[in-house]
Amino acid sequence: MSPEKESAIDVDVKEANVGVALILEPDYCGVNGDYTFTPQEVSAYVMDGNVAKRVLRAYDLRILPMAMIMYLFSALDRGNVSNAKSDGMDKDLGFHGNQYNIMLTVFFVPFCFMAYPGTYLTKRFGAKLMLPLYMFGWGVMALANAAVKNFAQCLVVRLLLGMFEGCFGASLIMYLACFYTRGELGKRMAAWYSMVAVSGAFSGLLSFGLFQIESSLHGWQMLFLIEGGLTVIIAGVAYFVLPPWAGEAGFLSPQEKTVGVMRLLRDSSDTVNAKMTLRDYIEPAKDWETWVWGAYCLIYGVANSTASTFLTQIVGRFGYSKVKTNLLTVGPYSVATVVLWLFVISSDRQRERTIHVMCANALVVIGTIVLAVTPVSNHKVGYFCTFLIASGSFIPSCLWQSFVQNNTTKENSKAFRSSVMNFGANAGGIVSANIFLEQFKPKYVQPLIISSAIAASGIVVLASLRTYMALQNSQRNKAQGVNWTSLDVPTAALNEGKHNPSYRYFL
Repeated sequence: MSPEKESAIDVDVKEANVGVALILEPDYCGVNGDYTFTPQEVSAYVMDGNVAKRVLRAYDLRILPMAMIMYLFSALDRGNVSNAKSDGMDKDLGFHGNQYNIMLTVFFVPFCFMAYPGTYLTKRFGAKLMLPLYMFGWGVMALANAAVKNFAQCLVVRLLLGMFEGCFGASLIMYLACFYTRGELGKRMAAWYSMVAVSGAFSGLLSFGLFQIESSLHGWQMLFLIEGGLTVIIAGVAYFVLPPWAGEAGFLSPQEKTVGVMRLLRDSSDTVNAKMTLRDYIEPAKDWETWVWGAYCLIYGVANSTASTFLTQIVGRFGYSKVKTNLLTVGPYSVATVVLWLFVISSDRQRERTIHVMCANALVVIGTIVLAVTPVSNHKVGYFCTFLIASGSFIPSCLWQSFVQNNTTKENSKAFRSSVMNFGANAGGIVSANIFLEQFKPKYVQPLIISSAIAASGIVVLASLRTYMALQNSQRNKAQGVNWTSLDVPTAALNEGKHNPSYRYFL
C-alpha cells in the first residue's frame, strides 16, 4: 500500500510498535479483564477472520431473529387498528367525525416523546431487561384494546400502547448497533425493519380469516386478542434469549467475545458498554447535525405512516368488500419487503446510504402523484401506485437510521440520536393522521399531494447533506495528504467524533 493510501489503522499500528512490540493473545480481554481496550490495543490486535465470521453468524442466529420477532409484533400491535377499522371497530365503538384520526394522534404523541426516556432507561438498566419489559407492556395494552367499549376507553389504551412502543423502537436500534459494525448494520436493520411490511401482509391475511368467523366477538376483537396474547408470550422468551452486550454473550467463547468487541471498536464506536450519565446522554443536542438528521426523519415518517396506517383505507377507495380489501394489502407489503432487501444489500455492499434513500423518496413521490390524479375507477393503475408507495416508504426507516448510527462514533451519543430520529419519524405519523381525514375519502387527493410534496422536499434535504459531507471528507483528505474513507479510520480513535481530523463521514 502506498504511503498516501495508508489507512489510519496502519498508522496506529506503526505508532504502537515504536520501541515496543505490542503482542496480544487471541482471547485477550483487557488489562482488567472487562473487555476494555485502548486504541493502540485495538490497532495491534490480530483478528482471526474465521472467528469474526463465527461471531457474526452467532449474532445472526441468536440476536437478530429475536429482534425481528419483537419488531414484528411491535408493528402488528400498532398497525392492526387499520385492519380493525375495516371491520367496523369505529362504528362498534360509536366513533363519529374525525375521532378515528384523533385516536391515531393520541397514540403517536407518546410514541414520539417516549423515545427519549426509553433509550435513557435502556442504556441505564440494560437492554436485556428493558426491551422485554417494554414489549410486555404494549402486549397487555393490545389485549386491553379488545375490551374497550367506547371512544374514551380506546383513547386511554392507545395512549399507553404508544408509551410502551415509543420506548422500544429507538432502544432496539441502539441495541443492534452494540453488536454490528457500520458495514453490517444496514442489512440487519433491514431484516428487523422488514417486519413492518411483513406485519402488514400477516395482519391482512389474519384479518381475512378472522373477519369471516361467526362469533360472539367482533372480528377486530379477536384480532387484538390473538396478536396481543402472542406479544406477551414472546416478551418472556426475549428476556432469556437476548444477551446484555458482546462481552457478556454467553453463547460466545472468550476469544469470540474479544473479537466481538474489537470488531465494534474498529468500525462502530469509540467505546463499548460504556457507563453513561445524563450529561453524556444529552451532549449530542448541541450538534446541529442531530436536528437536521432528525428533521429528515419527520419527512420520511409521513410516507411511512401513510403506508403502515392508511394503506387499507387507500385500497378501500376501490370499493371492494372489507375482506377483499384486507387481502389486497398483502401484495404491496410483500413487494415492499423484497424491494427493501434489494436496496439495503446494495447500500451495505457500496457502503453508501444517501443516494439509496433519495431513490426511495422518488418512488413515494411518483406513487402519490399518480394515485392522486388517477380516477377511482382505474383500479389497476391505482393499485400499482400502492406498490410504489409501500416500496419507497419503508426503505428510509432502515437506511437512514443506519446512516445516523454509522456517523455517530461516540457510543453514548447513539442513545440520544436514536431518540431524536425516532421522535422525528414517529411525528410523521401525527402529520399523516391529520391529513388523511374522512372528508377527503375516497380519493384522498389533498392528502396524497401533501405527502408527495413532503417526500420531494426530502430529496432536496438529502442532496444538500450529501454535498456538504462529501466536501468535508475531501477537504480533510486534502489537508492530511491521504485518501481515506470511513472504512480507513478505526472508530476507537474517534472519541472526539467529527472534531477529530481523521473522522470521515459515512455517505
